[in-house]
Amino acid sequence: MFKRALIFCLNIGLIFSLVSSATAKDKPGKPEERAREIDKALFMASGTVDKILKIGLVDCMLYALKQNSEILVKRIEPKLKEDEVKIAKADFEPTFNAEYTVQDTNEVSSSTLQGADIFNTQDMNLNADVSGKFTSGTEYKMGILNQRYKSDSTYQVFNPYYAIEPKITITQPLFRGFGTMVNKADIIVAQNNRLQSGASFKDTVMDTISKAKIAYYNYIFYLESYAIAKLSLERAQHLLEINKARYQKGLISSVDLLETEAAAAEREKTVLTAEAQVKRAEDDLKLITNLVDDPQVWNAKIELIDKPAFIVEEVDLLQSLKAAFEYRPDYYSAKIDLKSRDIKIVTAQNALLPTVDLVASFGLNGLGKDYQSALQKVNPDYTDWGIGVKFSLPWGSGDRAKYDQRQLEKAQALLVFKRLEQNIILEIRDKVRNAKTQKQQVDVAKLSKEKEAQNYEAQKERYAAGQVSTHDMLDYQDKLSQAELDYVKALIDYNIALINLDKSQGITLAKNNIKLEE
Repeated sequence: MFKRALIFCLNIGLIFSLVSSATAKDKPGKPEERAREIDKALFMASGTVDKILKIGLVDCMLYALKQNSEILVKRIEPKLKEDEVKIAKADFEPTFNAEYTVQDTNEVSSSTLQGADIFNTQDMNLNADVSGKFTSGTEYKMGILNQRYKSDSTYQVFNPYYAIEPKITITQPLFRGFGTMVNKADIIVAQNNRLQSGASFKDTVMDTISKAKIAYYNYIFYLESYAIAKLSLERAQHLLEINKARYQKGLISSVDLLETEAAAAEREKTVLTAEAQVKRAEDDLKLITNLVDDPQVWNAKIELIDKPAFIVEEVDLLQSLKAAFEYRPDYYSAKIDLKSRDIKIVTAQNALLPTVDLVASFGLNGLGKDYQSALQKVNPDYTDWGIGVKFSLPWGSGDRAKYDQRQLEKAQALLVFKRLEQNIILEIRDKVRNAKTQKQQVDVAKLSKEKEAQNYEAQKERYAAGQVSTHDMLDYQDKLSQAELDYVKALIDYNIALINLDKSQGITLAKNNIKLEE
């Protein structure tokens, strides 16, 4: 359709306005009010200046994408979903923990061996460890325990004594919570949500581009309609001048002259109506392209530099269906949703299993009269290890209900997915059929316009020879104008049909050489 290539990397970021705080003497909201006054003044000043903005189809698409509020909102969504992925991954990031406690206890002595009526103990602990979890479900904890203990006991060898114990503890789920799929479920679902939000963003961009192109072609139609209405008026006025001369010579009656005058007046009304339609279509184009928000060009007259072309595109139903199932954002998003539901079923099924965790720990310990001597005792001769199993089995039926719920949700999603496939097939078939019909309409309308033009020229010669009445001549003019308008309408409808077909196939971005930056 157009040879101009648009390579546009859409990377719409958030725009934050930083407003400095008002001084004590300023009233609240004053900077905002001043900004609105300036904005209003710019719009008013621009409205008094006659401007012409020459743009093409590519420019309209660029304007429509630039500062589009709906696109800005949709652009934020993938970023939010990306943060959800990071949050889910944080479950497998190591955590550093540290603890420092001091405890001083005075209590009544319970034994003469303690050596005092009031027994005092002082216990100071400084512990630090790094803990985390692997995607297999394995939990680990590696740390070092430091203790200083002092008491009134006469039998305590080192008083105070220092104890150091580096230790590692591993907890491995054997049933519930075991497996990479179960543990990475939140990450995978978050990633799928990110893909779905990207597809939604793509669909919004395609819809915006399609609307901008349709508004552009509608504006072309009303411009051409206005031009045809003016040409029709010129033909009627030319005929009126001829009839005035012929009436002066007595060649036609006053009724013929009156009929020509009435026709000319009626076509003046048609011109005024067509002009109003052009202005409405121009406003629609300014709205979809966001030009209405620009104080410099909101009131400018738009002149289009591209004209509708009749370039025949081969439209094949099977190829269009193949493209739709490959590129449509909503179909892609629906497939991603089914994958997420499968993952949720797996995790819900895993939750039905009992908790059986294998717990193992190993450490070295040292004890001494000071920290250095305790550290020297930390060697393989003094070990601390343990192994065991933890078992847990819930009595309630909540997990079973959740599993059944996930399965029902998947069944429901499959029905919706099948319905979507059916709707896509029907929509593509309708759009393909419409494109082929509109192409035939262009062929027929073009031939009709050519024949009406030839017939009109022939009837002009017959009218000059007095073989055709004024009424018939006006009728031939109307037929020619209608044929011209029908051709333009068919041409515009054909281009719009191709736009809608591209949108239904999900190839709008590729057809217009637009790339979305990740």
